[in-house]
Amino acid sequence: MMTMNRRILSLSGAANTGWKPVPRGSVHDARRNPRGRTGFTLVELLVVIGIIAVLIGLFLPAMVGARKNAQTVQCASNLRQLCGGLINYSAENRGMFPPNVGALYTFWTSKACIGKYIKPQFPTTDDTVAGGVMRCPADLEDAVRCYSMNVFASAKVSVYVEASLNDSPPSGKLWKSNVGQGSNMILLIESFATEKWPTSDEPTPPANWKPLGIASPAVVGWVPHQPAGRFGYGSAGGGFSPDDQFGAKAAQICYYRHRSGKSPAGMGDAFGRLNIGFADGHVDLYRHDRVVNWSTGKSTYEAMWSPIDREID
Repeated sequence: MMTMNRRILSLSGAANTGWKPVPRGSVHDARRNPRGRTGFTLVELLVVIGIIAVLIGLFLPAMVGARKNAQTVQCASNLRQLCGGLINYSAENRGMFPPNVGALYTFWTSKACIGKYIKPQFPTTDDTVAGGVMRCPADLEDAVRCYSMNVFASAKVSVYVEASLNDSPPSGKLWKSNVGQGSNMILLIESFATEKWPTSDEPTPPANWKPLGIASPAVVGWVPHQPAGRFGYGSAGGGFSPDDQFGAKAAQICYYRHRSGKSPAGMGDAFGRLNIGFADGHVDLYRHDRVVNWSTGKSTYEAMWSPIDREID
C-alpha cells in the first residue's frame, strides 16, 4: 500500500513540475543514448571515402582495358567489311583491285570503288568516302580515315611505283585477288592519319576549302625497299618526317592504337599491335615482333607485301 502511494506521489510531482517522458528515438533520447544515433561521424565518413577510392583504383584499369579491347575488336570488324568490299570489287573487275594513281586522283577510297560497298558516316565534299568503317575508334578524334591499301595490290599505280617494279632488285610485284598465299598477302593495314582531308589538290576543290580532319594515305608499302623496313625495322629514330600529331615515325603503318598496358614507346615507334586485312578477307591482330624478326632484321613473311618479298629481303 505504501509503495502504491509513493508511485502516485511521484507521478503527481512529475505532473506539477511539467516533466514528460522522452520518446524513444527523439533527439534528446539520442543525446542521452549515443548508441541510438543515425548519422556518420567524420572518421566513419573518411573510412567510407577511402574504401571507395581503393575500389576505383582496382577497377578503373580493368574498365580502361575493356574499352581498349572493344576498340580493337571494332577496328578489326571495320577492316573485315572493307576487305569484303574490295574483294567484291575485284570479283566485278576480272580479279583486279582498285587502281591507286595520284596523278589521276584515282584511289580505292573513291565513291566509285569502295563507296559502292560501304555506307560512309557523313557526306563528303570530294570524291572519296570517310568516317564510319573507314575510321578506327582508337585513333585521334579528328581522324576520318585510318586504313591504307597495300600499293602492290593496286590494279594500276603511279609511274614512280611502276618504274621501281623493274629495278634490280625490284621493289615488289603487283598482284590480283587470285594471288598465291592469299592468307598472307596484305590488302589493307592500319596506318598513320597524317594527311589533311579533304585535300586541296583534288581536281575541283571548293572555293571555301578547308580541312575537316586527318586521313591515312591511300596506299603504303612502297618504301623503304626492304619488306622488313616497311614494318619499321631499322628506323628506331624515325624513318619518316616528324609531324605535330605523332612526332618521328618509324614506318607508315602504326602500332600505337592497340598497345596493351602502359608503354614508354612514342606514338611513332614500331612497338605495339595493329590490325591487318588480307587478300582472302580475314583480319588478324599482329604484334611488331610477329611481322619482323628483330634479331635477324628479316620479315617473318606471315604478312607479305608482294609475292617476291623473300627474294627482296
